[in-house]
Amino acid sequence: MAESGQDTDVAFDRIMEMVGDAGPFQRRYNLIFNTIGVVFYSMNMVNVMLVLAVPEHHCLVPGKELYSIIDSERWYNLTLPKTIDSRGEVAYDSCTMYNVSRYPPRTNPARMVFGKKDIIPCQRGYWYDRQYYGEIPVTQKNWVCEKEVYGVNIFSITRVAEGVGTFVLGQMGDRIGRLPIYISSILLTTFSRAFSVLTLDIYWLYAVLVGLGSFVINTALSSSLIVLLEISRGESRGTISLCQLLGYTIGNCLAPMILWWSRDWVWFLLITSVPCVVFVLIPWYCIESPRWLATQGQYKRCLHYLKKIAKVNKKDFQLTEADLRDELPAQKVAKTYGFVSLFSGWHMTKISCLFIISTICNSIPYFCLFLISLQMDGNPFFNVFWQSLIEFPAYFCGQVLCDRIGRRFSTSVAYLGLALTCIPVVFIIQLHNVELAVLAFTVIIKSFVCIAYFALYLLSQEMYPVFLRQTGTAFFVVISKIFGVVSPYVVYLGTNYDTRLPFIVMGLIGLIGFVSSSCLPETLHQKLPETMQECRRFGKNQRFWSLPRRPRKDGERQQDAKGSYETVSQQETLAQSEKEERSSAHD
Repeated sequence: MAESGQDTDVAFDRIMEMVGDAGPFQRRYNLIFNTIGVVFYSMNMVNVMLVLAVPEHHCLVPGKELYSIIDSERWYNLTLPKTIDSRGEVAYDSCTMYNVSRYPPRTNPARMVFGKKDIIPCQRGYWYDRQYYGEIPVTQKNWVCEKEVYGVNIFSITRVAEGVGTFVLGQMGDRIGRLPIYISSILLTTFSRAFSVLTLDIYWLYAVLVGLGSFVINTALSSSLIVLLEISRGESRGTISLCQLLGYTIGNCLAPMILWWSRDWVWFLLITSVPCVVFVLIPWYCIESPRWLATQGQYKRCLHYLKKIAKVNKKDFQLTEADLRDELPAQKVAKTYGFVSLFSGWHMTKISCLFIISTICNSIPYFCLFLISLQMDGNPFFNVFWQSLIEFPAYFCGQVLCDRIGRRFSTSVAYLGLALTCIPVVFIIQLHNVELAVLAFTVIIKSFVCIAYFALYLLSQEMYPVFLRQTGTAFFVVISKIFGVVSPYVVYLGTNYDTRLPFIVMGLIGLIGFVSSSCLPETLHQKLPETMQECRRFGKNQRFWSLPRRPRKDGERQQDAKGSYETVSQQETLAQSEKEERSSAHD
């Protein structure tokens, strides 16, 4: 298998220093595509989930005037069966009514008595609580009761489509480039979201368009992020990821507010999707990754984009295409086998499997909390807003932790915090007047989930070399989205059986994530792998309880063939000792 050499990557870093790897071009690209653009991409990711919320509802039973009843509450008590809800409280049943037609009009209500044999499904439609929700697909098409699975299926389709799309397009990004994948993703997601508003009456077509929009949305985020990472200095990785997550948080906060303001799902989808087209109309900054072009041997295009970066950064860049070839003498096109390459060798397979488990343990609680916030008491839009708002300080905290104690310990500590915070929620959630306390605990749980997400996202970018970077990042997103399908069914347990069950499940998931993430390799202050051989050895000799240390300035740490780190002086001492031992043995 041909691979990109370490010398080539170092040479390209020197070239990026010549054109500027932390100049105005990088800052503007970060602001336009990695922050502002992500605000709209993230709204596109959650807009479908928001309009699939199920407001409080029960059977619509007209005709109270025929029985001389004025008070609506009295009519409900007469015509709607009572049941014990998931909170253990008595409430009107959402999907059944009494067969009022047994009694002719003008019958004295005091004589109207109903038993279990008189309970029937809703006959005249449903009453919906319109305090917060206007027109949404669930209320427009009555996707409740026996049709509740319609909305759940759409949610599942979006999760599966995001996973499959990231799987396919992520690998294509490593094969045909980041730029064409980015442009096609933006155009397809905008088209599908905009036209889905016209197809609600045709369920299968609506599902296809929603799925198509979700199929491409993740690569819009990952492609722009990876291009920026590949034209920036390594020390900026954490800040760049934090900026994208800031945009993601702002988008998640704005989306529910826009829906609450518009009160109409059609306008909401158009407002949150159509503006994405703007970000393919900025050709000067919408570039292909020069580093990726270099790995593919496309020196002419690589030079074109390098000069464009140098011009914005006001750098005097005089290299020609021939010079570029000479500067990258060991450049070869890396031959990979897509996601299969992430399981090359026993050690790499073990790490990838642990990463899968850790990612699953992040995705399920994340989507569960989003759906739970829509079902909690109070304003559902503010519930989503507060849970989304906590993401940015959580990501900032994640960056600080990742830079201080490393990616591995940050992830495991966050998972342990998630599991422990679920315990008090299980004990109080069914008590009266504890809504604010439950909301506070869910916000804390969300912050732990976000810290773990930030650390895992960094790991997905750092564990793999440049020619596998988008595949590795896509791998992270694929697992997140596919296993997010489980989330609505976990929440279903809470809304239909017992409100404690989702938090019990999330607590157990947090414990599993704590164990799996504790065994991942550390990437902070480490020489990151640049070839498949290095990937297969990366992290083998890292000590479990040791915290990562910054390399010494007076003795730069070097990585040996096994992946361990020692100072230059230590290596020289060991080499001298081994030489003396061999001499003694020879004598």
